[in-house]
Amino acid sequence: MFVSHDANRAGAQIFLYNVMAYLQDNGYGVVLLLVNDWGSFRSELESRFTTYSLQPAPVSRWSRLLGEPPSVLETIRAKHRIGLVYVNTIASVHLLEGLKATWPVPLVTHIHELSYSISQYGPADALPLLFRFSDTIVACSDAVAANLRQYEDTDRITVIHSFVNNEQILKIHRDSDRGEVLQQWALDPAYTWIGACGNADWRKAPDVFVQIAARVKDPAIRFAWIGIREDDPMKGQLEYDAAKLGVTEKIAWLAPTPKAVELISAMDLFLLCSREDPFPLVMLEAALCRKPVLAFRNTGGGDEFIEQDAGWQAGYLDVEEMAALIGSVTPSEKEKRGEAAQQKVLQRYSFENSMRKIRDLVDQNFIFLQGA
Repeated sequence: MFVSHDANRAGAQIFLYNVMAYLQDNGYGVVLLLVNDWGSFRSELESRFTTYSLQPAPVSRWSRLLGEPPSVLETIRAKHRIGLVYVNTIASVHLLEGLKATWPVPLVTHIHELSYSISQYGPADALPLLFRFSDTIVACSDAVAANLRQYEDTDRITVIHSFVNNEQILKIHRDSDRGEVLQQWALDPAYTWIGACGNADWRKAPDVFVQIAARVKDPAIRFAWIGIREDDPMKGQLEYDAAKLGVTEKIAWLAPTPKAVELISAMDLFLLCSREDPFPLVMLEAALCRKPVLAFRNTGGGDEFIEQDAGWQAGYLDVEEMAALIGSVTPSEKEKRGEAAQQKVLQRYSFENSMRKIRDLVDQNFIFLQGA
């Protein structure tokens, strides 16, 4: 049984979908429990997997007369033989004690968050719960593992890097025409485009994105942020800053879209300006599209991916240094580092490598039950 904190179409949920789909396609029985059933990914999850939600259905007058209905966990236990519980993200750790009490089987918890996100999305006692009830803790990057080991240095922590669907991303990249994609979004192909992608929040730092754009003086360079809703209050705040800094015309704010990879493929460089990012899937998507990655140091997964060959790094939130890096990239260096970024994903962070590790983990921990 897999547990997801919600059905939003975001990195951790898409990752979990890929894991469940792979295991199901290879003969494993898969049951999904949603802590919160909201999100645009819900129908796709329900069409593929047997899905339950902790959000209770309305209780009718007749069911009240028949007595208290069974809990969702009791219903799952009655209908399915569960040999392993796999919990995704820190936002689900408040369930660990109840899950362990219901199913005395190995419990794996997969953590995608660094310190700020743990405090933001997890309960106040997130780390004590995580270490008390998890038999195995999977970290999505070395940065996440190092952060967890500050609380408890244990061999129960293992690193399995997050991944994307390599072949799907490569096909989109091969089939996309830069000029056509940019024109579809009213972006002039004559400019060099610096792309960023993600939710508009403090952690992803679109405010820093605006500051970088203001410090890049080359008039041939423009910036595009993919993934901010038109009704997001932060959009108005970002546009206010851009206007005050005189860079309104240099920045395009683009709505969330299922065509995000096509847009990333049409960019010239990919800018990861996050304050904290454990191992962002969009970084892997950009790399597969042969885009060098620019990121700040000491922010998470960018450090371990970029190294000396897949892009460039500036000091933490050093917008002057980042702007200078962007302005200094030559076409030959862009091509060289873009190729290195793509090869790094294929060789070290591929779907096949990480999925093999997850399958081995499942096989090593799964308890085969009669009737399972």
